[in-house]
Order: sequence, then structure tokens, then C-alpha cells
Amino acid sequence: MDDLDDELRKLFSDDRLDVHSTPVATESVVAGANRRRRRRTAVTGTFAVVAVVGAVAGVLQLNSMQQEDTVGALLTTSSTTASTTPPPMSVSTVISTATVTVGAPPNSNGSTNPDVPGSRTTPKSNVTTSAPATPEAQPGRYGSLSLGMTEADALATGSLLQAGTAADGRCKTYATKSNANDDAVVISPDRGIVRIQLPDFAKTPKNVGKGSKVADVKTAYANAVQADARTTVKMAATPPWSYVFENDGTVVTQVFMRLDANDCASV
Repeated sequence: MDDLDDELRKLFSDDRLDVHSTPVATESVVAGANRRRRRRTAVTGTFAVVAVVGAVAGVLQLNSMQQEDTVGALLTTSSTTASTTPPPMSVSTVISTATVTVGAPPNSNGSTNPDVPGSRTTPKSNVTTSAPATPEAQPGRYGSLSLGMTEADALATGSLLQAGTAADGRCKTYATKSNANDDAVVISPDRGIVRIQLPDFAKTPKNVGKGSKVADVKTAYANAVQADARTTVKMAATPPWSYVFENDGTVVTQVFMRLDANDCASV
């Protein structure tokens, strides 16, 4: 084994077995290596350019797709909104006119409507009924005398003067200190004082008296009732009584306070 090693060493150390390269061969090897290096560089640059172009194209394509998606989304939203908005409502006003004939002659079957057998047209009344005015609350009293007061109580006031007899023969009449007329006060034996005549200067609480216009009476008292030469105004009191304004149709000539439930014929 050692001998074989020695032989191999001798063989490899023999200069005759060496291969010596010429200068031309060296230059050829170097030139080939340079060509291979340039090829690799060119191929690498080409791949780099292709990669850059591909990346740019991809970015452009992505932007274009995003823009198209955005425009599509906007168009879709706008179209959807427009389609879901209800159109404005149209309001129409229809005016119908009905003609009603009142008092038309009935048909042979007793109908006043030629289209509906047996129907009858009832005319409507346009008359408005208003409630009567409420009487005002005011006691039937003038000075110390009151309607319904007995003769004894009236004499006790000292307001009555000479006595007289009414036309019916049962009721009494008196003048008063403020009114010299013989029948200024009329007294019934059953109902007491049934009428008091106001003096010419006296006025009612609403400033109506002798010389006032009848129109003023009706303006002052909403429940005034005109009958012949008298305008009567009822009052709400106990016992019930009324103002009586005697007049000539235009001007008041006398004013009385009269008990509604009186039994003297001259009142």
C-alpha cells in the first residue's frame, strides 16, 4: 500500500504530465467569461424592466378598476335613490253643484222626485230662532215703597199722601211726596202695592225715563216688547214685576213699575 502511494506521488509530480496553456488560450478563456457575464447582466436587466413594466401596468389597471367601481357605485346609488323617490301627489278638487227644486208638483204616484218613486222633498226652513233675552234682576222698589207691600206698611213709611179710590171701586190710589198725581201708587187689598208711577224727573238704573226715545228703551233692555202704546220690560225678582213705558210710538210719556200678578182693573 505504501509503495502504491509513492508511485502515485511520483506520477503526479512528473513535469511531463503538466498541461501548459498558451497566452492565446488564456485570452480566450477571459473573453468567454466576460461574454457570459454580459449576457447574465443583460438578462437580469431585461427581467427587471419587464418586472417594472408589469408592476406599472398592474397599478394602472388597479386604479382604473377602482375608478370604474367608484363610478359604478355612484351611478347605482343615484339610480336607486331616484327610483325609490315617490312622485309628487296630484290633488284634484271637484266641485259639484246640486240644484234642488222646492215646491215642484208631485208625480201621479205622489212623488216630487221624478227619479225616485214615492219620494217627497221637504223644504228646509232658513228661519233662525233665537232664545228670548233673560230678564234682568232688579227689585221692584222705588224710594221706601216696594211692589207687594201692604197698605199698612206703605202708610208706615210716611211716603203716601191723600187717598183716593180706583175706578174698580176696590183698589186704592195714593199720591206721594215725590209725585203729586192722585194715582201715583195703586194698592190692592189682597196683593198690596201693584203699581208705582215714577216722577217725571226719575230715571231707571239704565237712564231711561220720561222723554226718552222708544229706541233707547229697546237698546237698553234687550227683552223689551212693544204692544200698542206700551213697551213692557220684564224683570227677574220676587215678586215678579215689569217696567211699563207708555209712549206715543217715538217718545216715552210715562214710566210705571207694575206687579205682574195684579188684580186692579185700572193698572
